[in-house]
Amino acid sequence: MILTNGRNPFVFLTILLFLNILLLSIQVRNIEGRLLVRSWSLLLFSPIASSIHFLNRSATDVVSRYALLYNAGEENERLRAENANLKVKVEQLEGFTAFLSRRTDHQLLQQQFNFNVLTTPVIWKSAPFHSHRLLIGIGGPQKARRDGAVVAPDGLVGRIWATTPYTAEVELITNAGAAAGGVLEDSRLQGVIQGDGSQFLKWNFIPNHESVNVGDVVYSSGTDLIYPKGVPIGQVVKSVQGPIIYRDIWVKPFVDFLRLEEVMIVASK
Repeated sequence: MILTNGRNPFVFLTILLFLNILLLSIQVRNIEGRLLVRSWSLLLFSPIASSIHFLNRSATDVVSRYALLYNAGEENERLRAENANLKVKVEQLEGFTAFLSRRTDHQLLQQQFNFNVLTTPVIWKSAPFHSHRLLIGIGGPQKARRDGAVVAPDGLVGRIWATTPYTAEVELITNAGAAAGGVLEDSRLQGVIQGDGSQFLKWNFIPNHESVNVGDVVYSSGTDLIYPKGVPIGQVVKSVQGPIIYRDIWVKPFVDFLRLEEVMIVASK
């Protein structure tokens, strides 16, 4: 007879089985290339984040709409969304002013920057997600698609990294490894904007002989096939000759990610 000292061996077997599944989930990826443990954590955490945001938003709405002026609150929210949408389009149109004068096929060019956006709140910014990521309150394949561009009235935010039926995780452009095609406002010089985990962006592959000055504005070039052309990215804060062939250029994003409360998903170009 096997002695178990009063302990149920099935408990130990259950614990070992759970640990084995956990270790496998850390290594196995789904069909999209995402780690299973990350997909599960996003799926489990999304309802919690959505509930907290809903309760907080509901309490705010009770005070602002019912206790104060209901109609004024609704009108203010509608106008704020319209203003944010128009600001994005105005910024993008300004980036194309010089470029339009060099092109003859204006209709084709306009199709590249006339796009619709869906406004959605930011509902979470902290653990269990990595830094330079956030969770937004919109999901599903009809509204949030993988690698969909995310913008704000001030400029480019990032791309959709993963989705659930009701939420989506956004990778900020400042995240290490994130990148976008960048073009100068005036000279149309093109390079690759890349995040490194800091609050600034590195503009790569610009030769030393090219002229890039502090204060120059960088827009999205559209060459990455993720972000629409003409969305403002940031302003050059450092531009010096590099040790080999490329300049050392740093860009400060226009978007203040620490104070970001709402974003817009690019629905179509």
